[in-house]
Amino acid sequence: MFGNSDELLLSLDLGAEQIEDEARRRQLLETAEWSREQLGEERLAFLRGFEPTFEVDGLLCCHATPASNEHVILPTTPRANVDGALEGIDARAVAAGHVHLQWLRRFGSRLWFCVGSVGLVYEHQEPLSDVPFEPWSEYALVTEELAVEFRRVPFDVEELIEVARRRDFPVFERWASMWQR
Repeated sequence: MFGNSDELLLSLDLGAEQIEDEARRRQLLETAEWSREQLGEERLAFLRGFEPTFEVDGLLCCHATPASNEHVILPTTPRANVDGALEGIDARAVAAGHVHLQWLRRFGSRLWFCVGSVGLVYEHQEPLSDVPFEPWSEYALVTEELAVEFRRVPFDVEELIEVARRRDFPVFERWASMWQR
């Protein structure tokens, strides 16, 4: 699914994120520009081909909501807000990820769940707050009956940090300090 970070890489536009701190804003753009260089034109062209949604067997997959790659839906989001995000959607379930948390909630006969994050698992109070990243990737297995099973796979954080160091990752020290070890 085409997410907000994919859009940032392609446009170098921070979108709806209101970043008051000019230094933080520059760091995010510097990291995006570095990432574009690492990917190269062929992989950026691959990203351009991503779709905002994909539906299979009554399961609608999206990054954040069916209509946006930036809107936030959490387990605590009021029902009226979720109903608005589901307006015009016939799917029996929505699978999203944007919020970097695994969770599942029923809205009437429909399920909404977030599969987590492959690369940056964390819990946060504010979307851009400094938080420790967890050393695993998350995903979900979903059956035709819409049984959802959340999974985690640990990875070697020290190896990840060493690769980032060798590649001159921007704001390396700040980023490396945010990983749980």
